[in-house]
Amino acid sequence: MEFTYANIRKWFDNYFADFNRCNGDPKTVPNMEKYFTKDLQFISYILNVKRPDDREGLLKTMVHPGLLEELTPEDIIIDEKRKAVAVILRVQFKEESTRTLFPVKHNCAHYHLVENKNGKLKIRKILYFTEHRPPDEPDMKNLMKKYRGQALSS
Repeated sequence: MEFTYANIRKWFDNYFADFNRCNGDPKTVPNMEKYFTKDLQFISYILNVKRPDDREGLLKTMVHPGLLEELTPEDIIIDEKRKAVAVILRVQFKEESTRTLFPVKHNCAHYHLVENKNGKLKIRKILYFTEHRPPDEPDMKNLMKKYRGQALSS
């Protein structure tokens, strides 16, 4: 795939559509593997969170059935020369059982891309920064852990 703005933008549109469709359910999360190299580095800059540093760790964080997570890119900056993409994301969580919509937050992800031997794009590294939220708001990382724990223990 030629690394042009149009191609990369389309690829990321597909990536976020798949993320929104696949995250949460442990049966569909593995569909996201196709976007990442096997040696993916995931570096999360979220306070008080153990940083998963590989593909399996990242995929595990996507498992939280019953808690819907929607990522909407609000701005995408594509550096064709460095094969890097920075995205400001609008993040919306919704708890299915209570239909509770949690406050929107904004995060920033910085992706480093490579082409595999078949010419397919893959994400090799993600630097992920999250907006600091007021202490009176629900702690989404703990809610995600709760749903993940229920899914993985059954």
